[in-house]
Amino acid sequence: MTTTMFLINYLVTSLVAGVLGGLAMELVMWLIARAGLAKGDMILALGSLLTKSRENAYRTGLYIHVTAALGFALVYTLLLVTIGYTQLPYSLAVGLGVGVLHGIVVSLMLVWVVADRHPLEEFKEADLLVGLSHFAGHIAYGGVVGAVVGLSPYL
Repeated sequence: MTTTMFLINYLVTSLVAGVLGGLAMELVMWLIARAGLAKGDMILALGSLLTKSRENAYRTGLYIHVTAALGFALVYTLLLVTIGYTQLPYSLAVGLGVGVLHGIVVSLMLVWVVADRHPLEEFKEADLLVGLSHFAGHIAYGGVVGAVVGLSPYL
């Protein structure tokens, strides 16, 4: 396989993995919120963290979330290719493991740092359940990215 074809295959696989992983993450977090276990809208909270208001916050948060999902998929996929785990079930296991680590970091930062500094009052109280919601979302993201890489006929 030529370098050009590898790069195209890598980018296509990462793009699909990022979109599906981001959707899985959002679905898991929405289901947890819908069940009443944690409150909050991650996309709105992320956007309003930057806009400092609710105005245009959802659009800004959605743009950031999609961009991050695609960017992290590039990193996850590169990791899987680099260590040679591009086949199921190994890609799934590594994706879940990286999702766990990523989820721990994000959840701790959210609960300990971001919530205290958030400009909107409704997002200043991120309790343990909100952190666990983000943790679960990141595990779902990593699992889906790992599964997509493992199912990809290109890598």
